[in-house]
Amino acid sequence: MEKELSDEWFEQWTQTDSYLASDNHVNRIPLRLRSSNIVIYGSANLSEVLKEFEHEDHHPITVGGKVPVQLWCNNFIDTDCGPADTVNPYIETWYSFPVTPKSEKIDLPYENPFSYNVEVPDSLTWCHRVLCGPSKEGYELGAIAAIAGGREIWGFPKHPALADLKFEYHGGETASFKASLQGNKVFKLDIKLPESISDHVAVDIDLITPKGSCITPKQNPFKANYVAKQTRYQQAFTATMNFFPWDPETDSFSVYQDEEYFGSLLKSWKFEPALKMHSPDLKIVAFKPDGWDPDFKG
Repeated sequence: MEKELSDEWFEQWTQTDSYLASDNHVNRIPLRLRSSNIVIYGSANLSEVLKEFEHEDHHPITVGGKVPVQLWCNNFIDTDCGPADTVNPYIETWYSFPVTPKSEKIDLPYENPFSYNVEVPDSLTWCHRVLCGPSKEGYELGAIAAIAGGREIWGFPKHPALADLKFEYHGGETASFKASLQGNKVFKLDIKLPESISDHVAVDIDLITPKGSCITPKQNPFKANYVAKQTRYQQAFTATMNFFPWDPETDSFSVYQDEEYFGSLLKSWKFEPALKMHSPDLKIVAFKPDGWDPDFKG
């Protein structure tokens, strides 16, 4: 099967470094990923989220007093996670939100569901929890390499166990995502695709995030968050993003509490969906973390 990472957009990001991870796979840097995605934007209770920030130097941005959480459901078609000459798919889910230093707290007004898609200059995108699993074809190497490389290079808070994740389209109008980890249900999601609705909002993006604008948590001395190290890094994206407000008549979301790392934490935050996004053609490039010394010649 031909690699999916050779086109004009990806070719502008030539390889600058590589990293041999503990799973014995070499990770190309910048790392490239191609996927289709569902993202759910919604609110979480600040008081509950702050329990995760007692040891941190940052504070979540709020919208009308609520934390604007993004739940990403990613169907990676091909990535640099795994053998260089192999198509490396895997499935992943994470949740993230914007933060600022604790001395610079920001509360934005809530105007409509799009308010939860926050864009604030000088804010940082905080990735809080991540699960990776094999693609539905049963290929495990992509997910294994994504866990090892993501944890060791970028400090992504990825659970070390493979999750059971299913991303499925049902005809041209609906899609679903289901997640389980170590035998426990995490969450399930069913949506009507925004682009199947006549008055949806379509946005074409092609951007590079500011240097160091993406951040991972510190190691938590009070509980296991599976963080190897805190890093700041930069990414590039291109995609068509299709938006529409969450509709309980056509959309459903359930999160469970038996799985402690991802699901029960999100449930304790009382996350409520408000806006949905689908992209059929997302491309991502992740650059090496800022902590690498560019002047070292050893």
